[in-house]
Amino acid sequence: MKTIKPDLLCASIAFALLLCANNAAAQSAEASSATQAASNDAVSSLDKITVTARGVSEPLQQMPLPITAMSEQTIEKKGLNDVRDIANLSPSFSFKSGYGRGFDRPVIRGMSNIQGESNASFFIDGVYVEGDISSYGLENIQRVEVIRGPQSAAFGRRTFSGAVNFITKRPGSAPGGKVTLGVGNYGQEKMGLFYSGSNDDGSFGYDISLNKRGNDGVFYNQASGRKDLNGTETVSGMAAIAWSPTDNLDITARVMKQKSRDQHFAAARLGSDNLNCYLPEYTGGLYFGLYPILESRRRGYYCGDLKAPSDYAINTKEFEAAGYFSGRKTDLLRTSLVVDYLFDNGWNLTSTSAYNKNETYSASDQDYSAIRGYGGAFESFANTGLKNWSQDIRLSTDQNLAVSGMLGAYYYHQQAQPGWGGDLTGFVLPGNKSVTTIATNPDDETVNKAIYGLINWHINDKWTTSLEGRYARDEISKGGIDTRALGSSIYTQAYALSETFSSFTPRWTLSYQAAENINLYGLVSKGTKPGGFNTDVYRADFLETERDALIARGLETFKEEEAINYELGIKSDWLDGTLRVNANLYQIDWTNQQLTETGPVIRKNGSLFATSYTTNVGESRIRGFELESQWAFAKGWLASLAYSYTDAEILKFLSQDQADLFSDSNAPTLADPAANAAGYTLPRVPKNKATLGLMYDGAFANGWQYTANMDTTYESRRYVQVDNLASLAPSTRTNFRFSLRPTEQLQVSAYVTNAFNDRTPEDAQRTINPDAYIAIPAVPPLTGLAVSNLRDFGITPSLPRMYGVEVSYKF
Repeated sequence: MKTIKPDLLCASIAFALLLCANNAAAQSAEASSATQAASNDAVSSLDKITVTARGVSEPLQQMPLPITAMSEQTIEKKGLNDVRDIANLSPSFSFKSGYGRGFDRPVIRGMSNIQGESNASFFIDGVYVEGDISSYGLENIQRVEVIRGPQSAAFGRRTFSGAVNFITKRPGSAPGGKVTLGVGNYGQEKMGLFYSGSNDDGSFGYDISLNKRGNDGVFYNQASGRKDLNGTETVSGMAAIAWSPTDNLDITARVMKQKSRDQHFAAARLGSDNLNCYLPEYTGGLYFGLYPILESRRRGYYCGDLKAPSDYAINTKEFEAAGYFSGRKTDLLRTSLVVDYLFDNGWNLTSTSAYNKNETYSASDQDYSAIRGYGGAFESFANTGLKNWSQDIRLSTDQNLAVSGMLGAYYYHQQAQPGWGGDLTGFVLPGNKSVTTIATNPDDETVNKAIYGLINWHINDKWTTSLEGRYARDEISKGGIDTRALGSSIYTQAYALSETFSSFTPRWTLSYQAAENINLYGLVSKGTKPGGFNTDVYRADFLETERDALIARGLETFKEEEAINYELGIKSDWLDGTLRVNANLYQIDWTNQQLTETGPVIRKNGSLFATSYTTNVGESRIRGFELESQWAFAKGWLASLAYSYTDAEILKFLSQDQADLFSDSNAPTLADPAANAAGYTLPRVPKNKATLGLMYDGAFANGWQYTANMDTTYESRRYVQVDNLASLAPSTRTNFRFSLRPTEQLQVSAYVTNAFNDRTPEDAQRTINPDAYIAIPAVPPLTGLAVSNLRDFGITPSLPRMYGVEVSYKF
């Protein structure tokens, strides 16, 4: 892809409009009638959307759950591209891609985590998605449902804080085709082809789509002398068929292949010289004549809002010289088969089978600088693979009965595939040695078995109650032989770990239809997130004594998390269906919380390696308020507001890092009161989030229809860690889109994202300065000194202002 210059972009827009102008001249005789048709099509009332968040079809406004549903029309008119755009428009949903696609950590309702499995999960047509979701585009999407709060009763594992379900169009439901072409600055390009067809009676349908989108490098890399950071490219193809051999039976099969090739993400370290609080106090002595000795365990910190870096230096050339791509590659295969049988009495039997496979390669310079920390050990690469298959079968009754229900069974099997990895330790340009690539053959497996059900009772015309529940067993095992290269030495370490986690996750709802347009509801739901293992404890390059110490601290495993959600809400439509106001209050009690501990470990060659471990050391309470409103206040006009307030307070969390920072003792332990983070705010959670949207559908005098749209999203300050010292400043990002439709077939759109160039960092993480060794007092009961590193922070930028033009033609 080539960088599109602003003048070339403007020329492209002008040429597209010129073509439209010629078309308009030919249609001048029909202008008046076309204008009237456009007026009739303009927004005058709000969509009545049906959702399937509980496995059965229900009207959104009668569904007693907090759901943001975005229709195909909304996605197209607003120009939404992926899950990040969906998150921007949803309350209590924050989705950041600071470290490249695939390292995402979605935060719904303040339930954040820094590493390990995410607390929210994604689904395509109800099928669980393992791996990268941010590269999945919104082409061929009928609607997206964002369901907030624990969804374990309906969706199962890893829907601890919520679930996002992408529902595709039924093949053949809208016969015809569409071609899309787009260009923009930073080499943006978009190409898409979609075609759908069906037979005369609609009993057989099919569709096929091919899409490519991406951009060139966005940020200049001082280490390579090129703009080779944050470029992306995704190519995907999907085919589907639907067949209804009888009026009662419907069969839909889908297959999708996707390839993504992303450059290394832009990131830079703050630098230990820029730390401004809890600074290290030097004694003036040297440990072993090499490492400056500190008075205490304080290694420096940053207090306040971190600024976005202006310069980036990532060692991409070293990867290339060693024969490795610098960045991330993903290859995905997703298949599904859905069989629906509708009985004559209104009951429905649904079977959903799926097989998915993904292969992911990543190579990253994890010290975010050109210094080549630990001699290249931070420049690591790995190729991993996963495959999974699942079977879901459920039987639902006629939902119009006074007492209706649904019963289902689910099986999921995930298995790791052979891979390889290594790092560039000792490698220097132009290439002084061959890099050792180590094959991996992990014996990692996850098996989930569950039964679930729903009973819905329409007590009378006003009251309805429901009870859902899921009993599940997670059988998780991890094993293999960890192999590491240190210089000319190869080390191996065998390990085999297994654990079974059982859970019952109920949800009870009660709704009251106060009026035809007002529905009040309350609910109590439970969510769980499976436990697991910290396999880094068994890294082959760790000293045995270091490994024994980690195991003695209980860092080998972590337990299942639990959350109880209490909620009251209202769903209402006013002013003859032109004003919608949905709001709710909730509280989440979160126990056995999985948080991270970070620390350096001595390797067998005497060097240090910093890594993080997941531990059950937390307990939090989250209280929040959510509001969604849409108002079609005049012909063609639609205003929208999404707001959320999230108070995510830590009730219990003992951390050695906390003790080291805040204690008056030179060598505090977890028994020190300063180790308790109670009262602090969970990291990565914006307390306030608001999105204001304004859209207008209109027509010019010549009959050309158009849509103008603006969305502004505000997120308040987010803390980087539980200590609540370093933070990311509030951000405000505004997107504009203007679409012109000279005919029903042709549309030309111009867009600007992040129009006012908000440069608030996308993300940040606490790390170390690998080039600044120090000696600090050991944690009692150990005595003496321990070698460590000064504190540092890795910061990633947000994308700058981006603009472009898209042309689509329907046929």
